[in-house]
Amino acid sequence: MRAHHCKKYLPLCMAFAFLCISILPQVSLAEDILSQDPKEISWHISAQSVTFDKKRNLYIAEDDVIITGGKTRLEADYVEFSNQTKQAFAQGNVLFISGEDSISCNAMDINLATETGTISNGTIFIQNKNFYIHGENIKKTGRFTYQADKGSITSCSQEVPDWKISAKNIKVALEGYGTANHAVLWAKKVPAIYSPYLVFPVQTKRQSGFLIPRVTSSDRKGFEYEQPLFIAISENTDATLYVDHMSDRGTKIGAEYRYVLDNRSKGAAFIDFLEDEKIDDGTQNSKNYSYDSTPRRTNTDRFWFRMKHDQDLGNGFSTKLDLDIVSDEDYLNEFKDGFTGYSQTNDYFEKAFGRSLDSFDSSLRKNWLNIFKSWSNYSFNADVLWYDNINARRQNVDDTTLQTLPAIEFDASKQEIGISGFYYSLDSEYRSFYRKDTTAALVNGQRADLYPKIYKPMRLGKYFNLEPYAGLRETVWHTSDFVDIHGNSDSFRTRETYDVGGQISTKLIKLFNPDNAFADKVKHELVPKLEYVYSPHIGQDDLPSFDVLDRIDEQNLLTWSLTNNLILRKTITTPRGEKITNYEEFAYIKLYQSYDIKKERDNESRPFLPLFLEIELHPFTCFSLDMDLSWSPYDSHFKTLNIGNTLSDNRGDSLTAEYRYTTDLSHSLYSRLNIRLTDEISTFYAIERNLITDRTVETQAGIDLEKACWTFRIFFSESRGENSIAFLINLHGIGEFGTK
Repeated sequence: MRAHHCKKYLPLCMAFAFLCISILPQVSLAEDILSQDPKEISWHISAQSVTFDKKRNLYIAEDDVIITGGKTRLEADYVEFSNQTKQAFAQGNVLFISGEDSISCNAMDINLATETGTISNGTIFIQNKNFYIHGENIKKTGRFTYQADKGSITSCSQEVPDWKISAKNIKVALEGYGTANHAVLWAKKVPAIYSPYLVFPVQTKRQSGFLIPRVTSSDRKGFEYEQPLFIAISENTDATLYVDHMSDRGTKIGAEYRYVLDNRSKGAAFIDFLEDEKIDDGTQNSKNYSYDSTPRRTNTDRFWFRMKHDQDLGNGFSTKLDLDIVSDEDYLNEFKDGFTGYSQTNDYFEKAFGRSLDSFDSSLRKNWLNIFKSWSNYSFNADVLWYDNINARRQNVDDTTLQTLPAIEFDASKQEIGISGFYYSLDSEYRSFYRKDTTAALVNGQRADLYPKIYKPMRLGKYFNLEPYAGLRETVWHTSDFVDIHGNSDSFRTRETYDVGGQISTKLIKLFNPDNAFADKVKHELVPKLEYVYSPHIGQDDLPSFDVLDRIDEQNLLTWSLTNNLILRKTITTPRGEKITNYEEFAYIKLYQSYDIKKERDNESRPFLPLFLEIELHPFTCFSLDMDLSWSPYDSHFKTLNIGNTLSDNRGDSLTAEYRYTTDLSHSLYSRLNIRLTDEISTFYAIERNLITDRTVETQAGIDLEKACWTFRIFFSESRGENSIAFLINLHGIGEFGTK
């Protein structure tokens, strides 16, 4: 489950039962005294002086007293102990350790069997996240419960903590919650916030309860407060309920449910609903409540349901289910951030299921059911694919979106035919296409496609590898109400075609021995390759058209490529003196271009396709560069150019810049600068600019202050004319509130 779901703390005390005692009677000596019940665990006491008071039936230990038993340890200057009741009174530099947690105080009266008692001027330390509870008079009401009068809580270890919450009365139940009456949040010695009643989690296990809220403010939503409630239903299921109040838009409610059935079966479902107080009907009062790229939104009932599920069906079969249904196209633009926003939901799905959602600005939302099975050389896929067309649904217009109900594929990977030296592969599929609304050109139907290929790898001399291949393709359609350009309305159509080709390549390897600490060895791999592919021209105007497979273009292409790989070998010596060899890819560079023989034969003036270059460089841990471009040899101009690089240092500073260009489509620049001003303060600034319209797409800026026991972040964003400001305060050990 995600990290914000109820982070908790380690228990303070371990349960003890069936105890017996052994005691040291003399200076610096040890003597075991067995309890009446041999089943009980013995205790061991050491001290500078130990005496026995027969009248009170007490053992009295003084100076450097240490009592140990199981995982419990009690240290003090003076201790009185009753072997019968297991009651101990300790005074002077008292330290009580149970498991990984501890209590330090001036005096303590505690029963070691029940772990209940009183603590004077004490501090309880919960090791997980350095959580401290201070109090003049602390009652240990159980093994895992405390009550402090005039107490305080903090995660700071300084004598004057950076922050603390003081209260008239504090109650803490480990694996539960803490409460504080008349609580005051202090910044150093300055009181900052008062609350008559405060509840905070003190848990290490998944338990139901309120999570830290999210608070933001923006032009479109006004003041926003989002409160989650986590519900631990069972060991393998949980849920979170959300109430998101926006002063200018209303209250959005949401819920998410997560479950794990076994190691290969799990799922998560999310739903949000908002009765929006703002619409966009073209009037003056509502003009700012739709985005320029979307139709006007007149609905007030808004929702978003999304779900992903993985299921092991047994016998090697598995299934996946994706659902994504949203009320209007504006919704995901509007609610990109927040606990139930697009960004956080998409990140969760990517991490938990390895599958993301469609882009937030896409008006077609993918809903998908898949059944899959794989063998060593074969695979089977069955898909049902439905795209929800938001605009067609909202605008009540014809929906001609192509749906696949279902698709069945059976493929064979490249493998040898016996010991013949020949190899084969197979792609085969059956698809049933459906449209809710059809036209004369856009109809429903089915298609079956069979595409086997034969390969013959061989060596040419000592240095070259040659691999020719040939493929045959048979495609059959069955449609209803389809009439081709010749007026033919036959339901069945067929297509037969083939393709042939091959590639010849070699690999050149050179090893270098640098005379410096850059690397022990550098391997340079150079792979020149020449590829050819041919598929004939066939008439396809009389065939239905559902997707790209229905139109196979004639090809007569010759492609050359040159691939460079630089791999470093480094030997690292560990602190223990062990030597470890690491291999790192230093650089990947591929240059390639195709020549269209068909265009040459047709006397077209531009048979050469653009020249492509792909580069990935990682020369140092502090620098990386990715680039891909295509360049026209006729226009002497870039068709595409994408460059991204990051420069960083060990201090935490970094500079990222990305340039994106595609002819007549996009031209943008994005940059982000992170600066660590001090060990505790860092800041960032990011800007994305559309160079075609000469407009700024988004500007972001923020500053982080990270202390040992608290963190403060403030974040500003301006996008599409909307300004928003958000903050995050994390009081380590208590939790965080604000927004990430």
